[in-house]
Amino acid sequence: MRFTRFLAAALVAAASLAPACSQTPTPGYHTVACFKVKPDNAAAFHKFAADEVHKIAQGRVDSGEISTFYLLRAVFPQGQSSECDYVAVAIFPNMPHLLGNEELSAAIKKSGLSITPEDYVNHRNSLATLIFVDVFQNQAFVGMVKKGDYFQVNYMRVSDANMGDYLDWEKKVWKPLAEAYLKDGVRTGWSLNVRVLPSGSDLPYQAVTVDLFPSLDAVFANDPQFYERFRKVHPDKELGTTFEQYEKLRARAAVKLFVLEDLVTASK
Repeated sequence: MRFTRFLAAALVAAASLAPACSQTPTPGYHTVACFKVKPDNAAAFHKFAADEVHKIAQGRVDSGEISTFYLLRAVFPQGQSSECDYVAVAIFPNMPHLLGNEELSAAIKKSGLSITPEDYVNHRNSLATLIFVDVFQNQAFVGMVKKGDYFQVNYMRVSDANMGDYLDWEKKVWKPLAEAYLKDGVRTGWSLNVRVLPSGSDLPYQAVTVDLFPSLDAVFANDPQFYERFRKVHPDKELGTTFEQYEKLRARAAVKLFVLEDLVTASK
């Protein structure tokens, strides 16, 4: 089973209907919220996401508070030991913030729902536990995001001393490859993100990359043309030496796979 990379961004909760595609602004801040669904509540949480979360997220987007909202469902790993069953992503046009009572009240009003902020929070908390909310900054993005895409996530451990060189490597070496994958129709996008809060060298990862795939089959497909693609994109580089440098700049702390269940962008 061969993986490559993934993820970055979030807040709020969940959902399951939305527009066809969206492009993430670069650079930009985003919050990532991890939710663990309580036992025997999977179906109820899915309904809650469609009935409430999606509509409230649409209200937030239409008001300009956030620019885009994603809801990602975990594919691998799954089960009791898996930290996140869902990841909610809120992308901000300016500085990120938590969803306070005032913002939530405004979004509920704009959504047309007949509930209070307390109703919403209590309903969410009865179905799932909020595990964490992190803040990221996007450093580079290739392609488009559409509902049903698979997000292959690589969590990267990078020292402070190596961060600049690591980001430079990703942008100069991998980003052109990601553009070639997109042009060839093999993948739908790629993203590079730095963890802003919490931060510190004692954390398990400091950066995240994301490879976007159009299907689960595409995630696990072999790539027999990788060498030819690399030579075409980087005719002045030697494959082995280039990736030896990459291995020295970061350690891959974990790889996880999610699917995009909901995508909320501005109403037409």
